[in-house]
Amino acid sequence: RMYWQLYLNLMGSSNNTVELSGKAMGKKEFVFTPISHAVYIVVKTIASSLFGKYELGAHLTIEKGDQQFLTMKGGLMYARMFWFHRCLCVFAMARTNKAKERKYMAQAKRIHKELTNSLKNKNPNSLHCLSLLNAEKAALTNKKNRDDDVRKQYNDAISMSTRGGYVHDTALAQERFADYLYSSVGDLQEAKYHLEKSIQRYTNWGAMGVVEHLHNKYQDILVGSSTK
Repeated sequence: RMYWQLYLNLMGSSNNTVELSGKAMGKKEFVFTPISHAVYIVVKTIASSLFGKYELGAHLTIEKGDQQFLTMKGGLMYARMFWFHRCLCVFAMARTNKAKERKYMAQAKRIHKELTNSLKNKNPNSLHCLSLLNAEKAALTNKKNRDDDVRKQYNDAISMSTRGGYVHDTALAQERFADYLYSSVGDLQEAKYHLEKSIQRYTNWGAMGVVEHLHNKYQDILVGSSTK
């Protein structure tokens, strides 16, 4: 029910974005068990990441009973997906909240390291996700990485997601690349290109709720865009 509500939110078939309440489930009526609460944290974090509610995604409380289900080894099948989106939210907060950048970076690096280790343990499904996190990390250490190096890492993440057939992750990578280009580099033209591509991919994926969110968030970039 929680995943179905997430899908409705992503499709734009709900008035909600990150709130898991609607046709598929009523949050107030839902009785949590230890495992269902862990699933709730996973789904809520994914929604926060895709709808740009990065602060929420970075700070969702992992309760003691959730921990056994959210370990990268031996946890829920979606545990790595949770940590990927959690890490992305933390990196995003490090980019936008300069006052707490060091705190967020330290947290993101810990998660990033664990995901890297999970890849070494023969988990190929993490490869394209890790590639995007590598780009996010490089974008925040631009003093040590030239802009063209950061661009290459984002393009690598986009290419890997595309080759793997991960339409939504490709869209996410292009969205984050566009945000970097706009907020950190000031390259409006290239940012608009990747944002339009992201919107096109989300549209093909059926995530019209995310498409609406992107139009609202980046309307200054998308002025005159044919994707509206």
